[in-house]
Amino acid sequence: MTEEQLDPKLLEFVSLVEKNLEKNGFPANTVTFPLEKMYASASQRGFSFNKVRDLLQQKGVVSEITGERILFSQHLDSEADLEMFDMQSVMQQILQKMTPEQQAEVASMMQNVPSENIEQMKQQWDLMSATEKADRLKDLQKFTPES
Repeated sequence: MTEEQLDPKLLEFVSLVEKNLEKNGFPANTVTFPLEKMYASASQRGFSFNKVRDLLQQKGVVSEITGERILFSQHLDSEADLEMFDMQSVMQQILQKMTPEQQAEVASMMQNVPSENIEQMKQQWDLMSATEKADRLKDLQKFTPES
């Protein structure tokens, strides 16, 4: 079924999801939303959220259910795409999955890390191949902070 054959209201809803993803830092960041709310919102409009996920997938937006949340990330299909990720964006992805208390704890810990160690971590990231970076990003998508 082509986009022209799809319900215009469904396409409008997909566009709304894309805009909300962008407001939350997508595609540079992985974004999560409450799973139940996403399914309910689609259902209220008369759509299957699975169909919405399929349409997003066709646009390169990968979604994965992780407990009570749905995680959206960009499909990376080339080494050039992988290279756009840097250590800072990876850390932002991790922090987005944490509660404010966990974020404060990490910030406190990072203040005590010597700048030389931080620089060393950045250098290690920069030296990784695109494949290694992709593997780390896949690991991050599965990351769930402990409560």
